[in-house]
Amino acid sequence: MSEQEIREGMLLAVWDEPPLDFDPDKLIRRVEQKKSRRRALVAVGVATAMIVVTSLALPGLLPRDQDGQLASEVPPPSTSAPPSVSPEKKGQRIGDRLAEKLGLRMTNFKEVYASFRAGAYAYNPNSQTTPPQRPWDPELSGLVHFTDEIGPTSLRVILTKDRTVAEQICSGATTCREVAQSDGTTVTESTVVQGSEIARSTALRKFPSGYYAEISSFNYNPATSDGLRKTAPVPVEVLTTLVTDPDVHWE
Repeated sequence: MSEQEIREGMLLAVWDEPPLDFDPDKLIRRVEQKKSRRRALVAVGVATAMIVVTSLALPGLLPRDQDGQLASEVPPPSTSAPPSVSPEKKGQRIGDRLAEKLGLRMTNFKEVYASFRAGAYAYNPNSQTTPPQRPWDPELSGLVHFTDEIGPTSLRVILTKDRTVAEQICSGATTCREVAQSDGTTVTESTVVQGSEIARSTALRKFPSGYYAEISSFNYNPATSDGLRKTAPVPVEVLTTLVTDPDVHWE
């Protein structure tokens, strides 16, 4: 038997024997440490998965507004009041709209435009002085200027909370009637006839708030108190159409 065969035989005889320094208690402790480490890793993985699932599901559980924004992200409503419109801007807005509507109704009118001012009755726009304000003056008044086949003239417009305008509109009128509107307002139509011609036609609209809007047409030019003509250029039916036009925001 050769030396190589003797060596291999000896190795086969002792191959399943533990090493001389083998410690079974140490081996058991090492196995327990590996098991504890494996349990800790599994617990961390489960907790992480739960956090991910919760974070994905939470937005779907929270209430959203119509734009899909989370309710918690919606800013609180503003408590500040909307900025008020100055009388000058309000008058310009109303005057521009009335001039536009009058031009559409009376296609024979030319050079249609408006001039308004706060705290005074209709005035001559060419005047260099401002008339003093009186206690009975309206909150806002103006003129809608135009030129027809006779010459230049205008309509007078008054906006006020003084109910005196409603008490006096039928005074001296040839015809006067009140017409209820579907929006809760009322319109009083008044016509003054001198001879056989209309000297004045007026439409007065009263709002539930107590606010009045009045438009008048005269047989003279209220902007200058002259320019006498045979009849008022705008009939009361057209004035009623203007004072009830939904595109004109009086209040």
